[in-house]
Amino acid sequence: MHIECPSCSTENKIEFGENIICSECKKTFSGHTYKKFKKPLISATTALIIGAIGAIGAHRVDKHLLEEKRYPVNVEYELINSCINSSRNPIEKYRYIKKTQICTCALEATMSEVSFKEMNENETAFLSRFRSNINDCR
Repeated sequence: MHIECPSCSTENKIEFGENIICSECKKTFSGHTYKKFKKPLISATTALIIGAIGAIGAHRVDKHLLEEKRYPVNVEYELINSCINSSRNPIEKYRYIKKTQICTCALEATMSEVSFKEMNENETAFLSRFRSNINDCR
């Protein structure tokens, strides 16, 4: 029987190969070469593809579930600006700062309750929530 050494890959002949027989067919193992093959569970390419898909999926989950839900910057600016300057009258600096804080607070609260898509679909509901949040932020 020929057996390959797992350390140095040298082929070795073992004399007692004729004495080892198959328990099923009763034939000897003599005259055969045996080599142990280590099969990976998955190939390196498959592992890389699975890892890349997992990373992309995790990024999408993170982006859609964990990030703040914001309106476009120009929309946020217009909403806050119109909230602050709704009276169209000049106001003192300390009142302007206080109004800015109230309008920003109200917009942040409203954005967490009403998505940008919902705002576009039902402006009346958005304005109702925004006004309610202005009163809550005072």
